[in-house]
Amino acid sequence: MKKIFIVTFAQLFMMCSSTSSSKFQTRDDFASASENYINSFLKSKNAFEEDKSVIILTQGFKGEKITATQNSKTIYSQYPITNLKRQYAASFAFDNQSLITIFDNFTKEEIVIEPKDASKHKYIYVMKKHEDNKSVFKVTLSNTLRSLK
Repeated sequence: MKKIFIVTFAQLFMMCSSTSSSKFQTRDDFASASENYINSFLKSKNAFEEDKSVIILTQGFKGEKITATQNSKTIYSQYPITNLKRQYAASFAFDNQSLITIFDNFTKEEIVIEPKDASKHKYIYVMKKHEDNKSVFKVTLSNTLRSLK
């Protein structure tokens, strides 16, 4: 009886902890940018095609080296800094049909975005959240572009 209780408690604890530390969410309920802004943004990123999505780095970036790789190639490598007024650091387009990995060289934190998630969303917002003396990536998958001005 005691063994069953411990196993059940352990399973319940793992389910709760994995749900609360979820790094991905889907949201489309924020104010969208104008159609002209969206078109000029996608044109500047060369991301009009259906197989292209855009990663938007938002909050928590303080100049550490961020690298994105896809198919063993580096597609982004910069030192973004978040503009606190706009909550925007940088953005880049990528092929949403392949796995993409984003790596923070300072904290050694990495996040992998699967094609099954990326291909359904045009905009992928990535923020760094600083909690419990470490930084973790939080990802919001969306089909709504918020104004970055």
